[in-house]
Amino acid sequence: YLLFFFVAEPIYKKQAKADDTINNKVKFIEKYYEILNQKAYYQKKENANRSTSTSLARRFFSEKQTGLAAASLQKLIESFSSGTVTIERTKVEKAKYMEGLLAVPIEISIRSNLKNLSMFLMRIENNEKFLIIEELQSRRVNKTDPEDLQTRLVITGFIQELETQGGKKI
Repeated sequence: YLLFFFVAEPIYKKQAKADDTINNKVKFIEKYYEILNQKAYYQKKENANRSTSTSLARRFFSEKQTGLAAASLQKLIESFSSGTVTIERTKVEKAKYMEGLLAVPIEISIRSNLKNLSMFLMRIENNEKFLIIEELQSRRVNKTDPEDLQTRLVITGFIQELETQGGKKI
């Protein structure tokens, strides 16, 4: 009876534990082989993720510093204004974080008529870059000509990765 408690039962429990460990490892290996057999599926997923990442990267400004990104945004806005609106004043505002992205806002004052203003806003909305018009204030300049407008816009572009002075990404 003592032989059973001190010898047979511990050997039986040790064997049962070893069997469980072996079964768990066999299941793990089977799952591993299932994943390996789906290699083509995961490669397609990886390629899809890369293409999505590339298309998203095009929507952000490629410059790593806020000053350069603001200058790029100003140049982009000036290209939109050609032939439609007159940019009277441009002011770069302080960069801020919005939802984990660094936002680079600029404030512009423009003069135009209603049709050209709507065309200018359409160009901003339909651009490849991700741009937001945070503020839009418009007022009539001339009482005799209600089409002539003075408009103040705050337009924000985004930087995906920010680089500090030491060259490290944040």
